Amino acid sequence: MLHTQIRAFDAVAREGSFSRAAEALGLTQPALTIQVKALEETYGVKLLIRHRRSVQLTEMGERLFRMSRRYASLEEQMREVLVESVELEGGRLSLTADGPHIAMGVFARFLARHPSIELSVAMGNTRFVREQLLERRTDLAILPGVERHPQIHAVPLWRHTAVLIVANDHPWAGRENVELAELDGQPMVSREEGSNTRRVAHQAMAKAGIRPRVVLELGSREAVCEAVGAGLGLGVVWQLEAEGSTRFRTLAIRGVTITSTDYIACLKSERMRRTIKAFFQVAAGLSNQRSEAQRGEARRQTS
Repeated sequence: MLHTQIRAFDAVAREGSFSRAAEALGLTQPALTIQVKALEETYGVKLLIRHRRSVQLTEMGERLFRMSRRYASLEEQMREVLVESVELEGGRLSLTADGPHIAMGVFARFLARHPSIELSVAMGNTRFVREQLLERRTDLAILPGVERHPQIHAVPLWRHTAVLIVANDHPWAGRENVELAELDGQPMVSREEGSNTRRVAHQAMAKAGIRPRVVLELGSREAVCEAVGAGLGLGVVWQLEAEGSTRFRTLAIRGVTITSTDYIACLKSERMRRTIKAFFQVAAGLSNQRSEAQRGEARRQTS
């Protein structure tokens, strides 16, 4: 009974609501509510603060959730050990990414190879993705800046280069590139605090003594692109995010190369799970960070 109640609590804490948790577990919402309520009443604790459409963890709930995440991971590892001689089929992976442009290609390749694995995906800025991974709210993450973290196993996936985007009717729209120094004092549309794009771009400009005039802060790269297209200011995004758009013009930035590397990452304690290993294998095949030796080996295997 405790196992069932912990599993129910873990799902509610992970999904942030009873309705989404019930759907994830394939249960009715009343049945799930009864399990969580029984857990609280049995031990005389309050684990969740109920809101109309969401839940908030209490201090005790946070402590239990950290343990229930480890418990769920161990349960999944035991299941994988029992079926390790069988073709990888079934199971569930949650993944959180700081943007869709690399992630969607990896998802498509993974699901084509392992169609029976259920993927759940969340998006957010770099700070959010890192928190989700360290708090065991997600199995895998795609984000920058985690390669040296003591708890995280990370493999480089994609190296990005920053570009400047301007509205189609902007005076610079006919140009191919712009000097970084020309951004001094220019109206800029920026990502929010916690965004890696914002951090890297602002660091490069600050190092060069450039002070852009930030007129608007927005919570997603899509919003930045829309704002630039509407003529609200200039924006810095990664080249891959700007490709193929007709809403704005893309200019190379001269005078400095602003780059960032996205990693596919999991907690070190999770890296031997079969489903996670399978995802890393798929991601490696799409990475633009493989060495020439790795590329040559891949060509030999497919020839």
